[in-house]
Amino acid sequence: LTPDLIVECERVVSKTFPACVAFHKPSFIQQLKDATLESSLVYGLLTCAARSSPVLIRRYTSPTQAAETFASKTVSLVNQNLDHPHLADIQALCLVIIHEWGSGNAVRAYIYLGQAARMLQMYRILNGQPNPEKPEQFLRDESLRRTLWLVYILDCLLTSTPGRCSALAPEDTVDLSLPCSDINFAFGNAVYVKPLPQDMSRVALSPGHASSGEIGEFGYIVLASKIWRDVVGMLTAETVHTFREEHCTDLFAKIENLRASLPMQLVDKPGQINLHMTMGSGYTFAMLHCLLHCATILIHRRRLLQHVKSPGFSLDWNPQCHDLVDGLLTSCHATSVLLNAVEAGADKDAPACFPIVMLFSAFTASATVAYLSLKGLTPPTAVETAAHIVRDGLKFMHHGAESWPLMSSWLRHLSVMQRVLNNDAGSASGNSVAASSRHGSGSRHSGSGVKDEVSSNDESNTDTMDYEVQGTAAAHLSTSARSVSGSTRGDSEPPVAMPPRRGVTTIN
Repeated sequence: LTPDLIVECERVVSKTFPACVAFHKPSFIQQLKDATLESSLVYGLLTCAARSSPVLIRRYTSPTQAAETFASKTVSLVNQNLDHPHLADIQALCLVIIHEWGSGNAVRAYIYLGQAARMLQMYRILNGQPNPEKPEQFLRDESLRRTLWLVYILDCLLTSTPGRCSALAPEDTVDLSLPCSDINFAFGNAVYVKPLPQDMSRVALSPGHASSGEIGEFGYIVLASKIWRDVVGMLTAETVHTFREEHCTDLFAKIENLRASLPMQLVDKPGQINLHMTMGSGYTFAMLHCLLHCATILIHRRRLLQHVKSPGFSLDWNPQCHDLVDGLLTSCHATSVLLNAVEAGADKDAPACFPIVMLFSAFTASATVAYLSLKGLTPPTAVETAAHIVRDGLKFMHHGAESWPLMSSWLRHLSVMQRVLNNDAGSASGNSVAASSRHGSGSRHSGSGVKDEVSSNDESNTDTMDYEVQGTAAAHLSTSARSVSGSTRGDSEPPVAMPPRRGVTTIN
C-alpha cells in the first residue's frame, strides 16, 4: 500500500461511507498503517474510494473504471478463499455489492448478495461456538453481527422488487442483537442490545442480561431499512382496488415511533446535521433520516394517489389531501436540506460521493415535488421552495451520475420533468400576455409552441416520459395504466372525451 492509497482507505472508513460503520475503525486504521489488513478488504475499500478520489480517477480515467479495477481484484481474492470464508472477505464482498448496484449491474449485485449471505452462514458454522473467555471476543462477535446486519440492509434494498427472494432467512436474524453504539464498539465495551423482533414489539429485556446497552447509530439504520422495505412491499403488492388505508397508517406510525425513540443526538432538528458533519458522522446521520423521509414520501404519495383516483376528485373539498401535500413537501424539503448540508461539510479536496440510498431519496423528493407542481397541487406559498427542491435534485443527480452510472436514468427523468415545468411556466406567461393584448386569441399560438417543443423533444429523446406528454399536449388527462418510463404511444393515450381531472394521476 502506498501512502496515498492508505489515505484513501482511511477516508472511506472514517468519514464518507455509511456501510463502513460495520467495521471496527480503530483496528482497521491501525491495520492499514501496519499493512496487515486483508488484501480483499483493502481492494474493497479502494473500490469505494475510487468513486470520489481525484488521484484514482486521474490514474484510471474515470470513477467507474477505477472502481471496476479494484472490484475485479476483490472478487478474485474472495473466490480464492471460498473453502474457508473469512469475515474480511464477506465485508469486502458487501462493498463490491454496493459498487455493482451503483454501476447499474443490479443482477450481478443481487447474485453477490446471495453469495455474501451464504458465506456468512458458513462462517458461523465453521467457527462454532464463541468463547466468551477469550480477550476481544466481544469485538469479534460485534463485528460479525454488524457484518450480518450490513447484509440485511442490502437485502432490504436489493430484494424489494417483486420476484426477488430474500438472501437471508428469518432465522439468521431472529436472535441477533442489534448493533450497539459506536462508542461501545470502538472501546470494546461488552453490552447486550435487544434483537430486532424484540425491539419492534417493544418486549422487555431478558432478566438474564444485566449489562444492557442502547441501540447504536447503525442499529437505527437497520430499523429504518426494515420499515423502508415494508413500505416498498406495500406499494408493489397493493393496487387501487386492494388498497387499505389502515396499512399506510400502521406503516406511518412505525416511522413516527422510530423517530420518537431516537436519542437526542440522532434527532433531525435544525443544525444537527452540521454538528454531525464536523464529528465525522454526518453521512451516517443523513443516511438514517433519508431512509425515514423517503419512506414517508412513498406512503403519502400512495395515499394521495388513492384520493386522486376516487370518482369526482376535487382538491378543494378534500382537506386530507392538503395535509398529505403538506407532509410531502415537509419531507422533501428536509431531504434536500440534509444533502445540501452534507455537500457543504464534505472535504474540499475530493468531490462529495453520496451513497445510493441518499441519492434515491433526493430523486424521490425532487421528482415528487416536480409532479405536484405539474398538477397544480403545490400551495402558492411553497412555489419557490418547490422550485429550489427540484433544482437541488437535478444538481445531486448530475453530480451523482458522474460517480454512479445508475443515476443517469434518474437524471434523465428529472430533467424532462423540469423542462416541462419550464415549458408550462413559459406557456402560462405567454397566455397571460396574449390574453391582455389580444383578448385570448394568442393562447392557441402559445399552445402550439409548446406542442412544437414536445415534438422536437420526441425526435431528440427516445425516452420521452409520460409526464412530459401530460404536462403539455395531454395535460391533466388520466394515465393510470402507463408507467413512468413508458413511451408516448398513441394507443396508450386516454380517450379525448374523458373529462379533465386535476391532480396527480400516476404517482408510483
